[in-house]
Amino acid sequence: MMSQVATTRTNISRADLHVHSKYSDRPSEWILRRVGAPESFTEPLDIYRRCRERGMDFFTISDHNCIEAALEIADLPGTFLSTEVTTYFPENGAKVHCLVLGFNEAQWREIDRLRPNIYEMRKYLLAEDIIYSVAHPLFRVNDRLSVDQLEKLLVMFNRFEGINGTRDPRAANLVKAIFRNLTPELIQQMADKHGLEPLGPTPWVKTFTGGSDDHGGLYIASAWTETPRARTVDEFLEHIRQGRHEMGGESGTSLRLAHSFYEIAYSYYKTRLFDDSSARHNVLGDLFDQLLTPTDNGAPGWLGKARGVAGRLMRDGWKPQLSPTEQTLAREIGALFAEREESRRESQPAQADDQRIFQIACDVSQKLSYAFVQRFLNKVGEGELIESLQTLASLGPVFLSVAPYLAAFRTQHKDEAFLQETAERFPAANALRSKGEGRAWITDTFSDFNGVARTVRSLGEAALRDGKQLTIVTCDSAATPTDGIRLKNFTPLGEFEMPEYRTQRLSMPPLLEMIEYLERERFNELIISTPGPLGLCALLAARLLGLKTSGIYHTDFPRYVRCHTHDEALERVTSWFMNWFYNQVDRVYVPSESYRKQLTSLGVEAGRIRLFGHGVDTNLFNPSRKQAGWWKARGLGDGFNYLYVGRISREKNLGLLLDTFAEVRKRMPDANLLIVGDGPLREKLESRGDAGVAFTGWLDGEELATAFAGGDVLVFPSTTDTFGNVVLEAHACGLPAIVSHRGGPREIVARHGSGLIVNVDHPFALREAMLAMPNRTDLAELRDKSLQTAQESRWESVLDALWKGESFPQGIAETDIVEADSEIDEEVLLALDFA
Repeated sequence: MMSQVATTRTNISRADLHVHSKYSDRPSEWILRRVGAPESFTEPLDIYRRCRERGMDFFTISDHNCIEAALEIADLPGTFLSTEVTTYFPENGAKVHCLVLGFNEAQWREIDRLRPNIYEMRKYLLAEDIIYSVAHPLFRVNDRLSVDQLEKLLVMFNRFEGINGTRDPRAANLVKAIFRNLTPELIQQMADKHGLEPLGPTPWVKTFTGGSDDHGGLYIASAWTETPRARTVDEFLEHIRQGRHEMGGESGTSLRLAHSFYEIAYSYYKTRLFDDSSARHNVLGDLFDQLLTPTDNGAPGWLGKARGVAGRLMRDGWKPQLSPTEQTLAREIGALFAEREESRRESQPAQADDQRIFQIACDVSQKLSYAFVQRFLNKVGEGELIESLQTLASLGPVFLSVAPYLAAFRTQHKDEAFLQETAERFPAANALRSKGEGRAWITDTFSDFNGVARTVRSLGEAALRDGKQLTIVTCDSAATPTDGIRLKNFTPLGEFEMPEYRTQRLSMPPLLEMIEYLERERFNELIISTPGPLGLCALLAARLLGLKTSGIYHTDFPRYVRCHTHDEALERVTSWFMNWFYNQVDRVYVPSESYRKQLTSLGVEAGRIRLFGHGVDTNLFNPSRKQAGWWKARGLGDGFNYLYVGRISREKNLGLLLDTFAEVRKRMPDANLLIVGDGPLREKLESRGDAGVAFTGWLDGEELATAFAGGDVLVFPSTTDTFGNVVLEAHACGLPAIVSHRGGPREIVARHGSGLIVNVDHPFALREAMLAMPNRTDLAELRDKSLQTAQESRWESVLDALWKGESFPQGIAETDIVEADSEIDEEVLLALDFA
């Protein structure tokens, strides 16, 4: 909290010109309207007292469209009347808030009569020489204010609120950039455009006021207006009237606004919902009371208090009065606070109140949410569907700790599109069109050995080399700080196994902490790599923070679901979810033309889809990595070397590969097959003991490159891969590829003629392709084309295209794919040949 001691000044005077009391009872914030709470419960006398304690010299209260609070303190020294008037542009009903100061009661009645029309009200204010200041001019009160109407305000008024102690500083920065760089020519252009008369002899010179816009009584006098030293109210107001004033203090934050929401909600909770006796026996009431009461010197800290509350609630005499949900809450809160109290003993000094309350809200909501989700999954697993729904319903109290922050984030950033349009209109603000230059890449998988994780890491490294501000954001218990990548790794609240895919785990991310981080870092765009829990959190964050989004379609989840469950209904549900998810983002990047068609067929708008080819590190993957004897050390001979690299799981078609290789070996006894990777089927497939087959487990870095370089051809029969990073890595080491006729890998091969595409649905097509490859007369040419393909696929080129919102590469003609498919001769069992 701010200091309670007034600053001694001899040359300036200050007043908080924008502060609300209990008479502001018609809130604009949806969360307060939803529960029927007023905007403020602060008593007028408390405002006067706190302003004096915090160094203000003059005092007023600016409630919405009323002066009752200002009249209540009018007999106290240094006070004057003011109000925050809601006025309207009659052409579309756009609301504008305007602070009006230093009037009398008769003038107020006329202002109130005229305020439905901003033009009429402004005319009266000028005629009566009444002081005004347009409040938070870039905040769209009812979402109707246009940039043209902002231009009208600039022509009609010369005084604006430049610092608002509640609103995010982004709008204040735009106000300073635009309003302080106006010119006579620009003002005249806007006046002519809108048919208005500019105000005063120098209408391009604007002056600024400041005010806290406090509603909860917590941040009164955090922002102010200061003038040269004034001995009387009239002298102070005359300084403002003549433009001899400046704004002071600081803009608000989302955490500050949410803290105010908490304070208002607590006051509403105490005064409107429960009497004193019932509130004493309610866990939420006690929790509110302990968390929102500042710690006095010498008194127990909030952790000790809250721990005591939880313990007291669970005493035998209290427990019967609590519902089962409240009993669970009390137990969880008690354990939580006990844990935090232990860790606090070695921590840094206490945080500011808004940060303290935020951390409590995070701990309570996130840890309880995880506990309830665990119970829900357990109930579902036990077949207790009714009980599982009851478990979810009990999350209601947890929502109370989250809702003020979600509302605050949304309130602060709901006008982002309007701010960007405004910055575009005024050249002085063009540099502020975006919140920042950085982008965040959100991924549920980072430390895993899969194509998605490797793509993310590679692009993170390329961004750092290229000087692009890209931060990888994940929630991965196994992730560690990595040189060459900007990484933000949130500690998971917990992890869950995916049904039917036990080796894959999903992390439950800390939602509030993640949104606060994304806001604090001022990212310009979120790139969402996976539609898992972290991807869903990123979608919510983007909506709340007004951020652009790009979605990367890495994985064909509907086909995965079909492979693992054989459940068509579940596949349809997954397709619906993927359609919904990718329709929420501004742009969708797909790895191949076939997946562009698939997403379009699911209902994703074609104009938002871009191609997103992958890259390869040719410094790591190249033919020079070949080491004599490396394959032999794995128990393989000197024959022709087939290689598979990837996950060992059902959807990769490895059963077909091993069965086919057994047939191939009957005709080529010296053939070898090396399988690099791991997964749920490895133990089963390895236990077959196929001759000429070796399993290595996961390989990475130089060892993986060595495995590639020692092979002769990559065989990749998967039908579910959207791209196939391993194909490019094999090409970089000089290996052509045999790939399936379905999925992204076929487009790599088709585009460059760097291998064979086979119809893996036919029982012998893969066998014929594998047998044909060693005897091809153009095998050396295929290897050259593979190397050329890799050289054209740099990660930096992929990143450049992504940064510009373009496709990479431009793709191949769809007719080539269709013709190629039509040429498959299943009777002859020949593989499709693009060489």
